[in-house]
Amino acid sequence: MNLVEKKFRDLIRLYIKKQVSELNSTSNVDGYSTPFAFDKSSDEDVHKKNIKNRAEVFDYEITDEDNNNTISEGKSLFHLFRDHPDYTPVQKIGVTIREINKNLREIEKLIVVAEKFKNETKTDSKKYWKTTSKFIGRMEERIFKITDKLRNMR
Repeated sequence: MNLVEKKFRDLIRLYIKKQVSELNSTSNVDGYSTPFAFDKSSDEDVHKKNIKNRAEVFDYEITDEDNNNTISEGKSLFHLFRDHPDYTPVQKIGVTIREINKNLREIEKLIVVAEKFKNETKTDSKKYWKTTSKFIGRMEERIFKITDKLRNMR
């Protein structure tokens, strides 16, 4: 393994550690009572507000009783979104667009890193794996479709 590959792997490991603070594969094991286990905030009120905001977007009903916090099962994301009673249609669209924008920023960061690495190492795109080239093509197609859908939303 040459120095460039080693540095690239170190960068990826650093990024993964930063993005994923804890992995858990407990499967069907009951959860533990660990308040704020995955929340960086130490303030209980801030934590409850964050949880409530995140949960209600996907039709969770937050109560003071732990046993009554449920989700409507068997509904598609669209139906959960459409039937959510607390947001107006304009609010639903606004929240969704804000989340999409945040996710696109993350994707753009990853693309910038990959592009910079490609240019620094002078990697020829003809040397990509077949699947890499195929995925790039699929992503371009998806981006074109997304662009059309965004134009229709205007």
